[in-house]
Amino acid sequence: MKKNILILGLAIFSHAVVFSKNTEENLYAPLKDVSTHFIPAPDLDAIKIEDAKNDKNGMFYRIGVYSYTNLSMINSGTWKSLSSGEKMWQLNIKNTGAEALSFIFSSFNLAKGSKFFVQNTEGKIVSDVLTEIDEMEDLQQHIALCFGDNLILTLIDPNDVSPSEIVLNRVIYNYRSTGNPAIEKINESESCEVNVNCSEGANYQDEKKGIARVYVVEGSGAGWCSGSLVNNLANNCKPYFLTALHCGPSVNTSASNMNFWKFYFNYEAPTCVNPTVVGTLSSQYVSGCVRIADSNDNDGTNITKSDFLLVQMGTLANETATINKLIGFGAYWNGWDANNTAVTGGVGIHHPAGDIKKISTFNGALVSSSWGSTAGTHWRVTWSGTTNGTGVTEGGSSGSPLFTYNGGSSRIIGTLSGGSSYCTATTSPDLYGKVSYHWTSDGSTSTVQLKPFLDPNNSGTLVLNGSSNPCNFVGIKEATLNADAKVYPNPVLDIINIDLTEIANQKVAITIYDISGKLVFSSTNASGNLIHIDISTFEKGIYQVILKAEGQQFTQRISKI
Repeated sequence: MKKNILILGLAIFSHAVVFSKNTEENLYAPLKDVSTHFIPAPDLDAIKIEDAKNDKNGMFYRIGVYSYTNLSMINSGTWKSLSSGEKMWQLNIKNTGAEALSFIFSSFNLAKGSKFFVQNTEGKIVSDVLTEIDEMEDLQQHIALCFGDNLILTLIDPNDVSPSEIVLNRVIYNYRSTGNPAIEKINESESCEVNVNCSEGANYQDEKKGIARVYVVEGSGAGWCSGSLVNNLANNCKPYFLTALHCGPSVNTSASNMNFWKFYFNYEAPTCVNPTVVGTLSSQYVSGCVRIADSNDNDGTNITKSDFLLVQMGTLANETATINKLIGFGAYWNGWDANNTAVTGGVGIHHPAGDIKKISTFNGALVSSSWGSTAGTHWRVTWSGTTNGTGVTEGGSSGSPLFTYNGGSSRIIGTLSGGSSYCTATTSPDLYGKVSYHWTSDGSTSTVQLKPFLDPNNSGTLVLNGSSNPCNFVGIKEATLNADAKVYPNPVLDIINIDLTEIANQKVAITIYDISGKLVFSSTNASGNLIHIDISTFEKGIYQVILKAEGQQFTQRISKI
Protein backbone atom coordinates (compact mmCIF):
# COMPACT_ATOMS: atom_id res chain seq x y z
CA MET A 1 0.00 0.00 0.00
CA LYS A 2 1.34 3.41 -0.90
CA LYS A 3 2.04 5.53 2.17
CA ASN A 4 1.24 9.20 2.58
CA ILE A 5 4.41 11.18 3.28
CA LEU A 6 4.74 14.50 5.08
CA ILE A 7 8.07 16.30 5.39
CA LEU A 8 8.30 18.70 8.31
CA GLY A 9 10.58 21.69 8.60
CA LEU A 10 12.36 22.66 11.80
CA ALA A 11 11.23 25.07 14.45
CA ILE A 12 13.48 25.93 17.39
CA PHE A 13 12.09 26.88 20.78
CA SER A 14 13.62 27.26 24.23
CA HIS A 15 12.41 25.00 27.01
CA ALA A 16 13.49 23.80 30.44
CA VAL A 17 17.11 24.99 30.37
CA VAL A 18 16.47 28.73 30.30
CA PHE A 19 18.80 31.46 29.06
CA SER A 20 18.61 35.05 30.26
CA LYS A 21 17.86 37.55 27.48
CA ASN A 22 20.11 40.13 29.12
CA THR A 23 23.18 38.09 30.01
CA GLU A 24 22.76 35.07 27.71
CA GLU A 25 23.89 32.99 30.67
CA ASN A 26 22.44 29.61 31.45
CA LEU A 27 20.03 30.05 34.36
CA TYR A 28 21.17 26.67 35.69
CA ALA A 29 24.90 27.32 35.20
CA PRO A 30 27.22 26.42 38.08
CA LEU A 31 27.02 28.93 40.91
CA LYS A 32 30.18 30.93 41.53
CA ASP A 33 29.98 30.19 45.25
CA VAL A 34 28.85 26.55 45.02
CA SER A 35 30.31 24.42 47.81
CA THR A 36 32.87 21.81 46.79
CA HIS A 37 33.45 18.33 48.18
CA PHE A 38 37.02 17.16 47.54
CA ILE A 39 37.67 13.42 47.28
CA PRO A 40 41.31 12.25 47.44
CA ALA A 41 42.56 10.47 44.33
CA PRO A 42 43.23 6.74 44.78
CA ASP A 43 46.71 5.22 44.71
CA LEU A 44 46.88 4.60 40.97
CA ASP A 45 50.32 2.99 41.16
CA ALA A 46 48.98 0.28 43.46
CA ILE A 47 45.83 -0.07 41.36
CA LYS A 48 47.86 -0.56 38.17
CA ILE A 49 49.86 -3.35 39.81
CA GLU A 50 46.63 -5.09 40.86
CA ASP A 51 45.08 -4.60 37.41
CA ALA A 52 48.12 -5.96 35.58
CA LYS A 53 47.92 -9.16 37.64
CA ASN A 54 44.14 -9.49 37.29
CA ASP A 55 44.11 -8.71 33.56
CA LYS A 56 46.78 -11.32 32.91
CA ASN A 57 44.74 -13.95 34.79
CA GLY A 58 41.53 -13.17 32.90
CA MET A 59 39.76 -11.69 35.91
CA PHE A 60 37.20 -8.90 36.02
CA TYR A 61 38.39 -5.88 33.95
CA ARG A 62 38.22 -3.07 36.49
CA ILE A 63 38.15 0.57 35.36
CA GLY A 64 36.93 2.37 38.49
CA VAL A 65 37.23 2.34 42.28
CA TYR A 66 34.90 3.68 44.99
CA SER A 67 34.97 6.50 47.45
CA TYR A 68 32.14 6.32 49.98
CA THR A 69 30.28 9.48 50.91
CA ASN A 70 27.14 10.58 52.72
CA LEU A 71 26.27 13.83 50.98
CA SER A 72 22.74 15.14 50.90
CA MET A 73 20.82 18.33 50.21
CA ILE A 74 20.70 18.85 53.98
CA ASN A 75 24.38 18.51 54.88
CA SER A 76 26.06 19.64 51.64
CA GLY A 77 25.73 21.83 48.59
CA THR A 78 24.40 25.31 47.89
CA TRP A 79 20.78 26.42 47.38
CA LYS A 80 19.61 29.37 45.29
CA SER A 81 16.22 30.81 44.36
CA LEU A 82 15.98 31.42 40.61
CA SER A 83 14.23 34.16 38.67
CA SER A 84 12.14 31.41 37.06
CA GLY A 85 10.53 30.75 40.45
CA GLU A 86 12.40 27.47 40.86
CA LYS A 87 14.88 26.40 43.53
CA MET A 88 18.32 25.13 42.53
CA TRP A 89 20.68 22.98 44.60
CA GLN A 90 24.23 22.39 43.42
CA LEU A 91 27.21 20.48 44.77
CA ASN A 92 30.68 20.44 43.21
CA ILE A 93 32.42 17.04 43.36
CA LYS A 94 36.15 17.16 42.67
CA ASN A 95 38.12 13.90 42.35
CA THR A 96 41.36 14.98 40.70
CA GLY A 97 42.73 12.89 37.85
CA ALA A 98 39.66 10.82 37.01
CA GLU A 99 38.79 10.31 33.34
CA ALA A 100 35.14 10.12 34.35
CA LEU A 101 33.08 10.04 37.52
CA SER A 102 30.06 7.85 38.26
CA PHE A 103 27.59 8.69 41.03
CA ILE A 104 25.63 6.17 43.10
CA PHE A 105 22.75 7.48 45.22
CA SER A 106 21.35 5.52 48.14
CA SER A 107 18.27 7.77 47.99
CA PHE A 108 17.05 9.46 44.83
CA ASN A 109 13.46 10.64 45.25
CA LEU A 110 12.59 13.51 42.91
CA ALA A 111 9.59 15.74 43.47
CA LYS A 112 7.04 16.16 40.69
CA GLY A 113 8.38 18.58 38.10
CA SER A 114 11.98 18.34 39.34
CA LYS A 115 15.04 17.78 37.17
CA PHE A 116 18.47 16.42 38.04
CA PHE A 117 21.61 16.41 35.91
CA VAL A 118 25.39 16.61 36.06
CA GLN A 119 27.33 19.39 34.37
CA ASN A 120 30.95 20.42 34.15
CA THR A 121 32.29 23.69 35.51
CA GLU A 122 31.60 25.40 32.16
CA GLY A 123 27.93 24.50 32.40
CA LYS A 124 27.86 21.72 29.77
CA ILE A 125 25.48 18.92 30.76
CA VAL A 126 27.36 15.60 30.79
CA SER A 127 24.56 13.23 31.85
CA ASP A 128 20.96 12.45 31.01
CA VAL A 129 18.45 14.87 32.53
CA LEU A 130 16.52 12.77 35.05
CA THR A 131 12.97 13.38 36.26
CA GLU A 132 10.56 11.53 38.53
CA ILE A 133 9.81 9.02 35.76
CA ASP A 134 13.44 7.86 35.91
CA GLU A 135 13.20 6.83 39.56
CA MET A 136 14.11 3.23 40.36
CA GLU A 137 11.80 1.05 42.43
CA ASP A 138 14.13 1.07 45.43
CA LEU A 139 14.64 4.86 45.09
CA GLN A 140 18.36 4.39 44.43
CA GLN A 141 20.09 5.68 41.30
CA HIS A 142 23.31 5.41 39.30
CA ILE A 143 24.53 8.11 36.93
CA ALA A 144 27.48 6.53 35.12
CA LEU A 145 30.58 7.77 33.30
CA CYS A 146 30.26 11.54 33.39
CA PHE A 147 33.45 12.73 31.71
CA GLY A 148 35.74 14.88 33.83
CA ASP A 149 37.07 15.03 37.39
CA ASN A 150 35.42 18.29 38.50
CA LEU A 151 31.65 18.10 38.11
CA ILE A 152 28.53 19.82 39.41
CA LEU A 153 25.46 17.91 40.63
CA THR A 154 22.42 20.07 39.87
CA LEU A 155 18.87 19.67 41.19
CA ILE A 156 16.01 21.92 40.06
CA ASP A 157 12.89 21.86 42.24
CA PRO A 158 9.65 23.73 41.53
CA ASN A 159 8.94 26.31 44.22
CA ASP A 160 5.54 24.92 45.19
CA VAL A 161 6.48 21.32 46.02
CA SER A 162 8.16 19.53 48.88
CA PRO A 163 11.89 19.28 48.15
CA SER A 164 13.39 16.24 46.51
CA GLU A 165 15.42 13.83 48.66
CA ILE A 166 18.89 12.91 47.42
CA VAL A 167 21.76 11.15 49.22
CA LEU A 168 25.04 10.53 47.36
CA ASN A 169 26.47 7.28 48.70
CA ARG A 170 29.42 6.50 46.39
CA VAL A 171 31.55 8.24 43.79
CA ILE A 172 33.36 5.97 41.34
CA TYR A 173 36.74 7.21 40.14
CA ASN A 174 37.04 5.82 36.58
CA TYR A 175 40.69 5.82 35.57
CA ARG A 176 40.91 3.91 32.24
CA SER A 177 38.94 2.74 29.20
CA THR A 178 36.18 5.34 29.62
CA GLY A 179 36.03 6.68 26.05
CA ASN A 180 36.53 10.28 27.23
CA PRO A 181 37.06 12.22 23.96
CA ALA A 182 38.51 15.27 25.71
CA ILE A 183 41.64 13.31 26.59
CA GLU A 184 41.59 11.15 23.45
CA LYS A 185 40.58 8.05 25.39
CA ILE A 186 39.16 6.19 22.42
CA ASN A 187 40.27 3.16 20.43
CA GLU A 188 41.96 1.76 23.53
CA SER A 189 41.78 -1.86 22.45
CA GLU A 190 44.74 -3.46 20.70
CA SER A 191 45.63 -2.47 17.14
CA CYS A 192 44.92 -5.86 15.54
CA GLU A 193 41.23 -5.79 16.58
CA VAL A 194 38.63 -5.67 13.78
CA ASN A 195 35.57 -3.39 13.88
CA VAL A 196 32.29 -5.25 13.62
CA ASN A 197 31.30 -3.24 10.55
CA CYS A 198 34.32 -4.35 8.54
CA SER A 199 33.77 -7.00 5.87
CA GLU A 200 34.34 -9.71 8.50
CA GLY A 201 31.05 -8.69 10.13
CA ALA A 202 28.91 -8.71 6.96
CA ASN A 203 27.16 -11.97 7.89
CA TYR A 204 26.57 -10.90 11.51
CA GLN A 205 24.73 -7.61 11.18
CA ASP A 206 21.70 -8.95 13.08
CA GLU A 207 23.69 -10.77 15.74
CA LYS A 208 25.83 -7.72 16.59
CA LYS A 209 22.68 -5.83 17.64
CA GLY A 210 22.26 -8.19 20.59
CA ILE A 211 25.75 -7.53 21.97
CA ALA A 212 26.28 -4.96 24.71
CA ARG A 213 29.15 -3.77 26.82
CA VAL A 214 28.25 -3.96 30.48
CA TYR A 215 29.36 -1.42 33.08
CA VAL A 216 29.51 -3.73 36.08
CA VAL A 217 29.30 -2.43 39.64
CA GLU A 218 30.57 -4.95 42.18
CA GLY A 219 32.40 -5.24 45.45
CA SER A 220 35.81 -3.89 44.43
CA GLY A 221 34.68 -1.18 42.04
CA ALA A 222 33.38 -0.94 38.49
CA GLY A 223 34.52 -2.31 35.16
CA TRP A 224 33.65 -3.64 31.71
CA CYS A 225 32.36 -6.98 30.51
CA SER A 226 30.50 -8.04 27.37
CA GLY A 227 27.52 -10.28 26.71
CA SER A 228 24.40 -10.87 24.66
CA LEU A 229 20.66 -10.56 24.78
CA VAL A 230 19.29 -14.10 24.26
CA ASN A 231 16.07 -15.52 22.88
CA ASN A 232 14.06 -18.23 24.64
CA LEU A 233 11.66 -20.91 23.38
CA ALA A 234 8.60 -19.19 24.88
CA ASN A 235 9.21 -16.37 22.36
CA ASN A 236 8.06 -13.83 24.95
CA CYS A 237 10.78 -11.16 24.55
CA LYS A 238 12.12 -11.74 28.06
CA PRO A 239 15.13 -9.38 28.34
CA TYR A 240 17.51 -12.18 29.31
CA PHE A 241 21.20 -11.33 28.98
CA LEU A 242 23.96 -13.95 29.00
CA THR A 243 27.48 -13.14 30.21
CA ALA A 244 30.21 -14.67 32.42
CA LEU A 245 29.90 -15.25 36.16
CA HIS A 246 33.40 -13.90 36.78
CA CYS A 247 32.03 -10.51 35.63
CA GLY A 248 30.00 -10.44 38.84
CA PRO A 249 31.28 -12.98 41.38
CA SER A 250 28.58 -14.07 43.80
CA VAL A 251 30.60 -13.21 46.87
CA ASN A 252 31.12 -9.61 45.76
CA THR A 253 28.04 -8.62 43.80
CA SER A 254 24.88 -7.96 45.79
CA ALA A 255 21.43 -7.55 44.31
CA SER A 256 21.74 -3.86 45.18
CA ASN A 257 24.94 -3.51 43.14
CA MET A 258 23.32 -5.26 40.18
CA ASN A 259 20.63 -2.56 40.20
CA PHE A 260 23.41 -0.21 39.10
CA TRP A 261 24.73 -2.18 36.11
CA LYS A 262 24.42 -0.47 32.71
CA PHE A 263 24.01 -2.35 29.43
CA TYR A 264 25.19 -0.23 26.47
CA PHE A 265 23.94 -1.25 23.03
CA ASN A 266 25.04 -0.15 19.53
CA TYR A 267 28.38 1.18 20.72
CA GLU A 268 30.24 0.65 17.48
CA ALA A 269 31.97 2.43 14.60
CA PRO A 270 29.58 2.93 11.66
CA THR A 271 32.30 1.76 9.24
CA CYS A 272 35.46 -0.33 9.26
CA VAL A 273 37.50 2.76 10.19
CA ASN A 274 38.14 3.63 13.83
CA PRO A 275 36.39 6.88 14.77
CA THR A 276 38.31 9.97 15.82
CA VAL A 277 35.65 10.86 18.40
CA VAL A 278 33.47 8.60 20.50
CA GLY A 279 30.11 10.12 19.61
CA THR A 280 27.01 9.36 21.63
CA LEU A 281 26.04 5.78 20.81
CA SER A 282 26.94 4.59 24.29
CA SER A 283 23.93 6.51 25.65
CA GLN A 284 21.62 3.72 24.41
CA TYR A 285 21.51 1.78 27.63
CA VAL A 286 19.34 -0.28 29.94
CA SER A 287 19.81 0.27 33.67
CA GLY A 288 20.00 -2.49 36.24
CA CYS A 289 19.43 -6.23 36.21
CA VAL A 290 18.26 -9.15 38.32
CA ARG A 291 20.26 -12.36 38.70
CA ILE A 292 18.35 -15.32 37.20
CA ALA A 293 20.87 -18.19 37.15
CA ASP A 294 24.62 -18.81 37.19
CA SER A 295 27.17 -21.63 37.22
CA ASN A 296 27.94 -21.09 40.94
CA ASP A 297 31.58 -21.92 40.28
CA ASN A 298 33.48 -18.70 40.83
CA ASP A 299 34.65 -17.05 44.03
CA GLY A 300 36.16 -14.11 42.14
CA THR A 301 39.56 -15.74 41.71
CA ASN A 302 38.96 -19.18 40.21
CA ILE A 303 36.65 -20.72 37.59
CA THR A 304 35.88 -24.39 38.22
CA LYS A 305 33.05 -25.17 35.78
CA SER A 306 31.51 -23.28 32.82
CA ASP A 307 31.39 -19.69 34.18
CA PHE A 308 27.98 -18.41 33.04
CA LEU A 309 25.67 -15.73 34.38
CA LEU A 310 22.11 -15.15 33.15
CA VAL A 311 20.41 -11.92 34.21
CA GLN A 312 17.20 -10.17 33.32
CA MET A 313 17.82 -6.56 32.38
CA GLY A 314 15.80 -3.84 34.07
CA THR A 315 13.43 -4.92 36.84
CA LEU A 316 10.97 -7.81 36.94
CA ALA A 317 8.08 -5.46 37.70
CA ASN A 318 8.82 -3.14 34.77
CA GLU A 319 9.63 -5.74 32.14
CA THR A 320 7.51 -4.15 29.40
CA ALA A 321 9.37 -0.86 29.62
CA THR A 322 12.68 -2.69 29.21
CA ILE A 323 11.42 -4.61 26.18
CA ASN A 324 10.17 -1.41 24.61
CA LYS A 325 13.53 0.25 25.12
CA LEU A 326 15.37 -2.69 23.56
CA ILE A 327 13.13 -2.73 20.50
CA GLY A 328 13.64 1.04 20.25
CA PHE A 329 17.39 0.41 20.14
CA GLY A 330 16.89 -2.13 17.34
CA ALA A 331 18.26 -4.84 19.65
CA TYR A 332 18.38 -8.49 18.57
CA TRP A 333 17.56 -11.51 20.75
CA ASN A 334 20.36 -13.88 19.71
CA GLY A 335 19.75 -17.57 19.17
CA TRP A 336 21.79 -20.42 20.63
CA ASP A 337 22.82 -24.04 20.13
CA ALA A 338 23.08 -26.27 23.22
CA ASN A 339 24.45 -29.29 21.33
CA ASN A 340 27.93 -30.37 22.39
CA THR A 341 29.25 -30.31 18.82
CA ALA A 342 32.74 -29.09 17.90
CA VAL A 343 31.90 -26.87 14.94
CA THR A 344 34.31 -25.45 12.36
CA GLY A 345 34.19 -21.71 11.74
CA GLY A 346 32.51 -18.79 13.45
CA VAL A 347 33.15 -15.52 15.27
CA GLY A 348 33.27 -13.81 18.63
CA ILE A 349 31.71 -10.35 18.99
CA HIS A 350 32.81 -8.29 21.98
CA HIS A 351 33.93 -4.98 23.52
CA PRO A 352 37.65 -5.36 24.33
CA ALA A 353 38.77 -2.83 26.97
CA GLY A 354 35.22 -1.45 26.80
CA ASP A 355 36.03 -0.21 23.30
CA ILE A 356 33.72 -0.04 20.29
CA LYS A 357 32.33 -3.39 19.15
CA LYS A 358 34.87 -5.77 17.56
CA ILE A 359 34.70 -9.11 15.77
CA SER A 360 37.17 -12.02 15.94
CA THR A 361 37.08 -14.88 13.39
CA PHE A 362 38.02 -18.55 13.63
CA ASN A 363 38.19 -20.91 10.66
CA GLY A 364 39.46 -24.06 12.34
CA ALA A 365 37.60 -26.63 14.43
CA LEU A 366 36.82 -25.98 18.09
CA VAL A 367 38.42 -28.26 20.67
CA SER A 368 36.65 -29.45 23.83
CA SER A 369 38.62 -28.24 26.84
CA SER A 370 38.28 -26.91 30.40
CA TRP A 371 39.34 -23.94 32.51
CA GLY A 372 39.79 -25.74 35.81
CA SER A 373 39.67 -29.32 36.96
CA THR A 374 36.28 -30.22 35.47
CA ALA A 375 36.60 -31.74 31.98
CA GLY A 376 34.59 -30.63 28.95
CA THR A 377 33.34 -27.29 30.28
CA HIS A 378 34.82 -25.01 27.58
CA TRP A 379 35.51 -24.63 23.89
CA ARG A 380 39.09 -23.80 22.96
CA VAL A 381 39.33 -21.47 19.97
CA THR A 382 42.29 -20.15 17.98
CA TRP A 383 41.70 -16.98 15.96
CA SER A 384 42.39 -16.57 12.24
CA GLY A 385 43.91 -13.67 10.37
CA THR A 386 41.40 -11.91 8.11
CA THR A 387 41.32 -9.01 5.65
CA ASN A 388 41.35 -6.27 8.29
CA GLY A 389 43.36 -7.79 11.11
CA THR A 390 43.45 -10.70 13.51
CA GLY A 391 40.76 -10.17 16.10
CA VAL A 392 41.73 -11.40 19.58
CA THR A 393 40.09 -10.89 23.00
CA GLU A 394 41.05 -8.63 25.90
CA GLY A 395 39.90 -7.53 29.32
CA GLY A 396 36.33 -6.31 28.83
CA SER A 397 35.61 -9.07 26.29
CA SER A 398 34.71 -11.48 29.09
CA GLY A 399 31.20 -12.88 28.84
CA SER A 400 30.93 -12.19 25.12
CA PRO A 401 29.35 -14.83 22.87
CA LEU A 402 31.02 -17.25 20.49
CA PHE A 403 28.90 -17.78 17.38
CA THR A 404 28.83 -20.57 14.85
CA TYR A 405 27.57 -19.69 11.39
CA ASN A 406 24.80 -21.96 10.15
CA GLY A 407 23.75 -20.99 6.64
CA GLY A 408 22.33 -17.57 7.46
CA SER A 409 21.49 -18.10 11.13
CA SER A 410 24.27 -17.69 13.66
CA ARG A 411 23.83 -19.07 17.15
CA ILE A 412 25.68 -18.70 20.45
CA ILE A 413 27.64 -21.78 21.48
CA GLY A 414 29.86 -20.32 24.20
CA THR A 415 30.62 -17.40 26.53
CA LEU A 416 34.14 -16.08 27.03
CA SER A 417 35.95 -16.88 30.27
CA GLY A 418 39.38 -15.70 29.07
CA GLY A 419 42.56 -16.92 27.48
CA SER A 420 46.01 -15.96 26.26
CA SER A 421 45.39 -14.36 22.85
CA TYR A 422 47.02 -10.98 22.24
CA CYS A 423 47.94 -9.00 19.15
CA THR A 424 51.49 -10.18 19.88
CA ALA A 425 50.27 -13.78 20.37
CA THR A 426 47.44 -14.23 17.87
CA THR A 427 47.77 -18.02 17.76
CA SER A 428 47.38 -18.42 21.54
CA PRO A 429 43.93 -19.83 22.38
CA ASP A 430 40.93 -18.49 24.27
CA LEU A 431 38.36 -20.47 26.26
CA TYR A 432 34.57 -20.13 26.06
CA GLY A 433 32.24 -21.81 28.54
CA LYS A 434 30.00 -24.13 26.53
CA VAL A 435 26.29 -23.36 26.22
CA SER A 436 25.85 -27.16 26.19
CA TYR A 437 27.46 -27.29 29.66
CA HIS A 438 25.59 -24.24 30.93
CA TRP A 439 22.39 -26.07 29.93
CA THR A 440 22.16 -28.54 32.84
CA SER A 441 25.67 -29.65 33.81
CA ASP A 442 26.72 -27.02 36.37
CA GLY A 443 24.34 -28.40 38.99
CA SER A 444 21.02 -30.11 39.62
CA THR A 445 18.86 -27.07 40.51
CA SER A 446 17.32 -24.52 38.16
CA THR A 447 19.39 -21.66 39.57
CA VAL A 448 22.57 -23.20 38.10
CA GLN A 449 21.12 -24.13 34.70
CA LEU A 450 20.23 -22.29 31.49
CA LYS A 451 17.61 -24.77 30.31
CA PRO A 452 14.75 -23.84 32.71
CA PHE A 453 14.80 -20.27 31.41
CA LEU A 454 15.67 -20.68 27.72
CA ASP A 455 13.41 -23.75 27.38
CA PRO A 456 10.75 -22.89 30.00
CA ASN A 457 8.24 -25.44 28.66
CA ASN A 458 10.77 -28.28 28.81
CA SER A 459 10.38 -29.03 25.11
CA GLY A 460 13.79 -30.66 24.82
CA THR A 461 14.72 -28.39 21.91
CA LEU A 462 18.44 -27.62 21.82
CA VAL A 463 18.60 -25.07 18.99
CA LEU A 464 16.88 -21.71 18.60
CA ASN A 465 17.36 -18.93 16.05
CA GLY A 466 17.56 -15.26 16.94
CA SER A 467 14.94 -12.57 16.33
CA SER A 468 14.58 -8.79 16.44
CA ASN A 469 11.08 -9.15 17.93
CA PRO A 470 10.47 -12.74 19.05
CA CYS A 471 7.11 -11.97 20.66
CA ASN A 472 5.82 -9.93 17.68
CA PHE A 473 4.92 -6.96 19.84
CA VAL A 474 3.17 -4.17 17.95
CA GLY A 475 3.13 -0.96 19.91
CA ILE A 476 4.46 -2.17 23.24
CA LYS A 477 2.49 -0.37 25.90
CA GLU A 478 3.43 1.00 29.30
CA ALA A 479 2.01 3.63 31.61
CA THR A 480 3.34 6.56 29.60
CA LEU A 481 3.22 4.90 26.19
CA ASN A 482 0.00 3.81 24.53
CA ALA A 483 0.20 4.98 20.93
CA ASP A 484 1.32 2.59 18.17
CA ALA A 485 4.19 4.19 16.28
CA LYS A 486 7.74 3.54 15.08
CA VAL A 487 10.62 6.01 15.06
CA TYR A 488 13.67 4.98 13.01
CA PRO A 489 16.56 4.71 12.24
CA ASN A 490 18.21 4.80 15.64
CA PRO A 491 20.96 5.96 15.73
CA VAL A 492 20.21 8.56 13.03
CA LEU A 493 22.46 10.73 10.87
CA ASP A 494 20.04 13.14 9.18
CA ILE A 495 16.40 12.03 8.67
CA ILE A 496 14.06 10.62 11.33
CA ASN A 497 11.22 8.51 9.95
CA ILE A 498 8.03 8.33 12.00
CA ASP A 499 5.63 5.58 10.97
CA LEU A 500 2.08 6.47 12.05
CA THR A 501 0.28 3.80 10.02
CA GLU A 502 -1.67 2.58 13.04
CA ILE A 503 -2.90 6.07 13.93
CA ALA A 504 -2.84 7.73 10.49
CA ASN A 505 -6.40 9.06 10.80
CA GLN A 506 -5.47 11.22 13.79
CA LYS A 507 -3.72 14.57 14.13
CA VAL A 508 -0.42 14.08 15.95
CA ALA A 509 1.62 16.59 17.96
CA ILE A 510 5.36 15.96 17.64
CA THR A 511 7.98 17.43 19.96
CA ILE A 512 11.70 16.73 20.24
CA TYR A 513 13.82 17.66 23.25
CA ASP A 514 17.60 17.59 23.59
CA ILE A 515 19.45 16.02 26.52
CA SER A 516 19.22 19.24 28.55
CA GLY A 517 15.44 19.37 28.22
CA LYS A 518 15.38 22.15 25.60
CA LEU A 519 12.61 21.92 22.99
CA VAL A 520 14.31 21.81 19.58
CA PHE A 521 11.39 20.81 17.34
CA SER A 522 7.61 21.15 17.48
CA SER A 523 4.73 20.39 15.13
CA THR A 524 1.20 20.46 16.53
CA ASN A 525 -0.84 19.15 13.60
CA ALA A 526 1.03 16.38 11.76
CA SER A 527 -0.82 13.67 9.85
CA GLY A 528 -0.15 10.90 7.35
CA ASN A 529 1.31 7.42 7.39
CA LEU A 530 4.99 8.27 7.20
CA ILE A 531 6.60 11.49 8.39
CA HIS A 532 10.18 12.54 7.74
CA ILE A 533 11.96 15.06 9.98
CA ASP A 534 15.31 16.50 8.93
CA ILE A 535 17.63 16.78 11.97
CA SER A 536 20.88 17.09 10.02
CA THR A 537 21.58 20.47 11.65
CA PHE A 538 21.17 19.11 15.19
CA GLU A 539 24.24 18.66 17.38
CA LYS A 540 25.32 15.08 18.00
CA GLY A 541 23.68 13.75 21.11
CA ILE A 542 20.62 12.16 22.69
CA TYR A 543 17.12 13.46 21.91
CA GLN A 544 13.67 12.50 23.14
CA VAL A 545 10.86 12.24 20.57
CA ILE A 546 7.32 12.60 21.98
CA LEU A 547 4.17 11.95 19.93
CA LYS A 548 0.72 12.83 21.27
CA ALA A 549 -2.63 11.99 19.67
CA GLU A 550 -6.08 12.04 21.30
CA GLY A 551 -4.87 11.28 24.79
CA GLN A 552 -2.23 8.77 23.66
CA GLN A 553 1.51 9.32 24.03
CA PHE A 554 4.57 7.65 22.52
CA THR A 555 8.07 8.46 23.82
CA GLN A 556 11.38 7.29 22.40
CA ARG A 557 14.98 8.36 22.85
CA ILE A 558 17.12 8.58 19.72
CA SER A 559 20.81 9.13 19.15
CA LYS A 560 22.00 11.71 16.57
CA ILE A 561 25.42 10.75 15.17
